[in-house]
Amino acid sequence: MKLAGKTDVGRIRRENQDDFRAGALPGGAAWGLVCDGMGGARGGREASRGACDIIERCFQEHYNRCLPGMEKVFLEDVLSNANHYVFQKSSQEETLAGMGTTAVCALVRSGRVHLCHAGDSRAYLYHAGHLVQLTHDHSYVQELVDCGTITPQEAEHHPQKNIITRALGVDYRVCPDYTSVVILPEDILLLCSDGLTNFVPVAQMEQIFARYSFYDVPDKLIEAANAGGGQDNITALLLGAEPLEVKHG
Repeated sequence: MKLAGKTDVGRIRRENQDDFRAGALPGGAAWGLVCDGMGGARGGREASRGACDIIERCFQEHYNRCLPGMEKVFLEDVLSNANHYVFQKSSQEETLAGMGTTAVCALVRSGRVHLCHAGDSRAYLYHAGHLVQLTHDHSYVQELVDCGTITPQEAEHHPQKNIITRALGVDYRVCPDYTSVVILPEDILLLCSDGLTNFVPVAQMEQIFARYSFYDVPDKLIEAANAGGGQDNITALLLGAEPLEVKHG
C-alpha cells in the first residue's frame, strides 16, 4: 500500500479542526482515518485530535488481535474507544462541553477495504476512472434525501447541510456503520472531510485523479476546494493498492 494525505485550514476558517492519520501494518496492510471536529474552536480541535490519538494507539497496540474475519468488530471497538474518550473529556471540562467529531476509518488488507464511519466524512473508491462513494452520510439532509423529501441536487445547497446525526463524543455510546468492498491493484481509496465534498463535484475530483500522480492528488483536491470557496477545513487522504510508500504532509 502507498499513502498520501494533506489537510488545509481553507480560506475562511481561522483554525483547522480536521485531523487525519495513516500507517502501514504487517503483511502489506494499511490503515487510514479522517476526523472533522465540531463544538467550537477549542472543542473541535480537541475532539478530532483526541479521537485520532486514541484510534492510532489502538492500531499500534491491538492490531495483532485483529484476526481474519474480525475486521468489523475491531473497527467498531476502535471507534467506540475514541467515542468514550471524547465523551468523557467533554463531560469533565466545561469549555469542551458538547464537542464531537466525525470519523471515517479504513483498514485495507488481503484485497479488501474495511470501513467504519460516523458522521459525514466520506470514503470513495477510485476504480477504472470513476469515484464510487462507499459511505452514507449521517446527516439531517441525507435523511431528507432518503425519505424523498428533497432531491440529491437540492441537498447540495440545503441551508441545514451541516447538521450531523451521528458522531463520536456526543453520547456515551456510538453506532458506526460498517462496510467492506474489494480493492484491486491500481485502485485508490479516498477518505475526506466535507470541506472537500461540499466544494468539489465528483466529476471534477475524477478529472484530478486521472490527470495527476498519486502523491499530487491530495494537493490538487485541496486547491480545487479552495478555488470553489474554501469555506471549511479540507482533508484528503489516499490509500493506494500499490507497493508500500508513505507520505504524510
